[in-house]
Amino acid sequence: MLKKKEVIFDSLLIAVGFSLLIFSCIRYGLRIDIKLFSLLLIVMIILDNLGINYTDIKLSISPVITISSFLIYGTESSTLLAVLSIMIETIFFRKKIKNGFLNGAMFSITYIAAGHAYEFLGGEFGRFSFNQLKYIIIYVLASFVINYFILYYALKFQGKVLFKKYWAESSILELVSYFVMIPFAIFFANVYLKYGTYIFIYHVIPLILLAYFIKAFRDLYKANQKLNALYEMVKIINSKLDLGKTLEAIVYETEKVVTVSGIAIYLKDENGFLVKEKIKCSDEAKNAFKDVYTYNEGLIGRVVYEGKPAIIDNLKRDKHYFDSNISEHYDSAIVVPIKNADKIIGCISAFQNEINAFDVDSLKIMEALAEQSSIAIMNAMRYFEISKKSITDPLTKTYNRRFFDQVLHDSVTKSAADKTPVSLIMLDVDKFKNINDTYGHVIGDAVLREIASRIKRCVRSNDIVARYGGEEFSVILPNLTAEQACVIAERIRYEVSSKPIKTDVGDITITVSAGVADYPNKAESAEKLISHADRALYAGCKTKGRDRVAVYEI
Repeated sequence: MLKKKEVIFDSLLIAVGFSLLIFSCIRYGLRIDIKLFSLLLIVMIILDNLGINYTDIKLSISPVITISSFLIYGTESSTLLAVLSIMIETIFFRKKIKNGFLNGAMFSITYIAAGHAYEFLGGEFGRFSFNQLKYIIIYVLASFVINYFILYYALKFQGKVLFKKYWAESSILELVSYFVMIPFAIFFANVYLKYGTYIFIYHVIPLILLAYFIKAFRDLYKANQKLNALYEMVKIINSKLDLGKTLEAIVYETEKVVTVSGIAIYLKDENGFLVKEKIKCSDEAKNAFKDVYTYNEGLIGRVVYEGKPAIIDNLKRDKHYFDSNISEHYDSAIVVPIKNADKIIGCISAFQNEINAFDVDSLKIMEALAEQSSIAIMNAMRYFEISKKSITDPLTKTYNRRFFDQVLHDSVTKSAADKTPVSLIMLDVDKFKNINDTYGHVIGDAVLREIASRIKRCVRSNDIVARYGGEEFSVILPNLTAEQACVIAERIRYEVSSKPIKTDVGDITITVSAGVADYPNKAESAEKLISHADRALYAGCKTKGRDRVAVYEI
């Protein structure tokens, strides 16, 4: 739907813009000195080439020539100059044909509308006095407002989010730059009107040099940003051991040095699948990224399969890396595998909403970030594994007693602060001693592992399952009352007892009993919560036949 609106908007913009330009030129005529017009066109193309990309706009000094030519020639001639300049620069130098026509149409509407507003209010051409300054300011303001109005909707229909993010900053920056350029534009117009073409061109040369030095400074600043990003990545390696925070930091540092509309980080799981770990994009583009990619599947899977970085200039036309989901939302991409030694552990991807958005420099910085990221990610994953082992029961792979005690205490504290309940289920395997005595501890261990697995299948993702001791398990259930937790306890009881456990000595049928209590309704502390759930287990279940669930009653 969004794409259809974009096509309609773009078609209308191009049709209206160029129709208006042609009509206006025929209706009002052109006042052109071919020699000066050609020289100004060359100067404007050079200045546009030396412009600085900032989010979704390009800042350049070319408006100095646009405004001065407006004061010299009038509306139609200066508009034609601006349109030809931006179209040549965009189509022939940046290789973006569609954007060239869109920019040309936008400039046509902007400068013709602003120029006629200037004339209507009393502004004059071919001479300058300070009384005209207010009309020049109106022309600049009108150009700015109309230009941004069209640009806003053009980007909106493209689904871009960076423009929204930086709207205030970029628009204010461009408006300020316009006002700074007004005195220069007036100066150049007066030079031409008083001294002629050659003196005018002589004074334009320093303007080109100024644009060159501004761009060189900007490039130096960006290079410094890239070095800082790598330095920050090294700091992350030495400081962050949480995988989630590490990935957030990687995304943050990437955004600082590469202009993107979306970022995705995928990591391999133990089965070799690529799992989505971190994305940053617009809400509309979230559907572009699958939760899991298999080897050689889609853009992400294909790049990881091939094991080398890729720049895709046009996602919709690239058959080798075609991905229907991603190409629906983005136009170009960089995908770089993340390697640990020679082993690929995942990939980092950057996306843009326009074709040919990335160059070799972007690829190099992404490769450097990926190289540093791999160390940070591996450190975080190793720390996670070590931490997990310290809190995990080695037999059942549930949490251990020490971690259970800590989480229960924290859950009760949070429950008290939030005024929400927290429930506890205490589970005991019925007559488990008989299994150990009859079949031995190896079979007994296998039974415990299967019971733990069945318990975990019955609870929510944020519930904590722990081995309390021996054949006892416990489940912490945040935000549930005892009555609600009783439903889950009954589900566990049924899951365990309804299907025999397959072992090396044959099928073994087993049952469990469960006691349930909650805080603060049935206990006033973490210790009492354990005590009351345990009492419900033994008084309400064990003494009444086992294979049942009981809730503690005060």
